[in-house]
Parts: sequence; structure tokens; C-alpha cells
Amino acid sequence: ESESVANARRLYKSCINEAGIEAEGVNPILSLINSEFGGWPILQGPSWDNATFDLSNLLLTLRKYNNNPVYRVGTSTDEKNSTAYDIEVGQGGLGLGQKNYYINETSVNVAYRQFMRDLATALAIDTTTIDQDVIDVYEFEKTIAKYHWTIAEQRGRDSETVRTTVGNLSVILNTTFDFNSYLRRAYLLGNVTLFDTDIVAVSELEFLRNASIILDQTPARTIQNYMIWRFMMNRAINMPQYIRILRERFDRVFRGTTAEQPRTVLCGNYVNSNMGFAVSKLYIKEYFDENARNQSFEMINDIRSSFTEMLNQSTWMDAESRNKAIEKAQAIDQKVGYPDYLGSNNNTKLEEDYAEYNFNSSYIKNVIKLLEIKAQEDFRSLHEPVDRKAWGNTAPSVVNAFYEPSRNQIIFPAGILQKPFFDKDAPKYLNYGGIGVAIGHEITHGFDDSGRQFDKDGNRLPWWTDETIQKFIERKTCIVEQYSNYTATQINKKLNGNQTQGEDIADNGGLREAYFVRIIL
Repeated sequence: ESESVANARRLYKSCINEAGIEAEGVNPILSLINSEFGGWPILQGPSWDNATFDLSNLLLTLRKYNNNPVYRVGTSTDEKNSTAYDIEVGQGGLGLGQKNYYINETSVNVAYRQFMRDLATALAIDTTTIDQDVIDVYEFEKTIAKYHWTIAEQRGRDSETVRTTVGNLSVILNTTFDFNSYLRRAYLLGNVTLFDTDIVAVSELEFLRNASIILDQTPARTIQNYMIWRFMMNRAINMPQYIRILRERFDRVFRGTTAEQPRTVLCGNYVNSNMGFAVSKLYIKEYFDENARNQSFEMINDIRSSFTEMLNQSTWMDAESRNKAIEKAQAIDQKVGYPDYLGSNNNTKLEEDYAEYNFNSSYIKNVIKLLEIKAQEDFRSLHEPVDRKAWGNTAPSVVNAFYEPSRNQIIFPAGILQKPFFDKDAPKYLNYGGIGVAIGHEITHGFDDSGRQFDKDGNRLPWWTDETIQKFIERKTCIVEQYSNYTATQINKKLNGNQTQGEDIADNGGLREAYFVRIIL
């Protein structure tokens, strides 16, 4: 057995070893917070000393462990040059995910603050300041959230991303927080030295400027409490049961979950999320039917032909835009099942990819190590070339399908090529109604409100005429209005058609393309 697969097994065994997790308790996490983060004031009462507080150092330590509160910094494919990577700077996440949760007080907000209060109480040495600290942290995040961009706003304002360089970043941002210095130190975590000429894509610029002002006006204690809270709320699921219960209680209100997943399922998902290609090595060998891969290639070709014919018949696209759309459809790269190296007996690439993934019996220490590795991998890729024909980061064991605009690539992992989506023994029409619709869905993503902004080579460039764009907007507005009139009856709320338009366009397109195959073939 390869060492990477063996380490995936070790990680899984450490995760399902609940007795070991209980025995270790919370000390490994608290030791990390005290030694590297500067402590969590809410646990220490008035005795916490802010004399050594340094925002840049705190954010750097959080980023070291793959956390991006307030500010998001990382590596991504350069949207203007799909053969290279660039640095992305933008808004970080919120504890409740979206700003809308902070506008009106609901049971979710109450449960969120109670989770913070209960977690602090369970770990505190001194509980005297907990209630006030919880109020201060929540009000700080609520203030930050006012300037956060929603998913719909991000989707509609992609063109507002500012493209600059590391050397010019401070001029663009105009904040008291020194992003230039922070970026350079962050990338050193991956042993990458930044150059002044390295490209930086800045999104949500207004948020970054406002967040910097808010941070300047906020006491160090509140900032420290907030940053550590964001780290701890995500680590609660990795801790002993009396801490996990607190997270589960919150999730019942926030997500509507009724109980914790079985430990075997939770740990299986965790290992698959972090070592998916090692898990896939086992899955492909033991369970994957090669016929599914071969038949899928045939179906992709059929549905691509169906989509191309639909483009030819479209009346709203002019000839120039239609021809380029057909070129893009024909240029779509397809990844089906798994990368070839996973199906061979040569484990060299797998071992290289997971060379640093060495685990032991301590689950929480393995979790901490993984957080470090993932952050380093993100930074390390910056100066490497983009292999646009490579499989990418999606593990074959994942039960989903994807379209990657920067590579103009559709991915159908082995995990989705099974019932109910696909059955090699079923009549063709059933498979076209299952995985066929999914194939059409992903192809259509290359031409939805977001995907249409990328050309056949994966670069964000204008390649439709103004006339065609205007007619597209008219049609997609119809989709937005249609879906905005649908109500989720369980919660009595209408859908946000602006936010879901990409998926709605892809759903409609995928169904039509799969059905159209039966007509033209």
C-alpha cells in the first residue's frame, strides 16, 4: 500500500478514535492559542494584557492555519492570463456567512451569540467578562457585515475587481493596515518571496477600506476576541464531545440539522475533503466501473453536439458571437472519472503530492497540521505555471460535477458516475435524463452570466458583441424574475433569483440539451 493511502487511513483512524479525542481534551488547542495567537481574552477575564497585540501578526498566524477572517488573501488563476497565477485580496468570511443574517434579529443571531457564550464558558479560567465580550464581538462583526458584499453583489460586480501589482498595492488600497508587508510575510509561509511586479487582483475594495477604518476604531481586546472566536467556532467540531455538542446546538438553529452525523460518515467526509486523491485511489480500485467512464465520454460528445446545434439555431446571438461560442464549446476540456495516474500501479505523483501529509494518532494535532499544509500549498503555487490540462483539485471520489471557467474545463468525477445519476445497464434515455442533464448543466455554465465573461482559453475578456450581450441580459432577466417568484414553502421565503441565476440558467440549459440529443441523434 502506498504511504499516502496509509496516511489517509491514519487520519481516519485518529478521527474515529473518540476515546483518544476525549483523553487529549482541549489542551492542544488552548496551548496553540496561548503560544501563537496571543491568547483569547474572553477566557482570561480582565487579566488579558493587550500590550503585545499586533493586528498584522495576529492575521498572519490565523492565515498560517488557513483562516481568513475580515481579509481574504490567497492564490488564484489570473483571470486575464489563464496560464499564470496571481494574488487575490478581498473580503474574508463572516461567522454567519452572509450579511443578511445581521440585518434583523432572529433566532439565528440569538443562537450564534449563545454558542459563543457557551464555548467561552466551557473553556474559561475567568468568566467575569464573557457576557460583555460576547456583545462587543457580535457588534463588531455586525458593523463589519454592513460593508460586506453579498453573493449576488459579487456576481454582478465582477468587473469592479482592480488589477494592480504588489508594489502598487498600498496606493490602490489607501488603508492604514499595511497590506504590502502582510502579503510578503504571508507568502513566506509557503517559502515564496514576492516581487513588486507580482499581479494582485483586489476585489470588494470598498469593504477593505471600510474594514480598515473599523479595525482602527475598535479596541484590541475586541479584535483579539473576534479573531480567535472565528478560529474556534470552526474547530469546535474537532474537539471533545462536550464542545462538539455546543456546535451541534447552534447548527440545529442555523442549518436545520437534527443530529450529529455518525462518526464514520463525518470522518470519511473529512478525510475525503483533505486527502481526496488518496481516497480515490482506493475507490477506483475497489468500486469504479470503467464502463461508466467510457460511456460518459460518448455522452459528453453527444451533448456537446446538442449544445452546438442549439447555438446554431439561436436567434438572439449575432453571427460573430455565435461562431465564437461554438469555438468555445468545441474547446471545452473534459475530465471524466479520474486522472490516469490513479489508475496505474505507479504511485510517484500521489506520493509527491502528499509528501508532507504524515499523521499520527492525535486527531487534533493532525487537524492543526492539515490547516498549515493547506495554507502553504495555496501560497506555494504562485510562481508556478498553470497546467490548464491537468485534472485540478477536485478529487475523483467527490459526488458532484464542475465547470472551471479559467480552464474552460468540465469535470465529472468517478463519484458521480453511479446510481441514481448513471447506470451502465439502464436504457440510454434514463442516463441522458440523469448524468446527461448534469453534463449539459456544466457545459451551460461556460455560457451563463459568469461563464460567458471568459473566452475559450479561460481569460476574462469581452468576446460577445454589445448587441448579443444586451439580448442575453434580457433573457437572463426573465430567468431571474421567474425564479424570484418561487417560494420555499418550508420557510415561507422567496428565492433570490439574482443569487441563483447561474445555477438556474445551467439547469434549464442542461435539461434542454439532454432532451435535444434524443431529437437530433
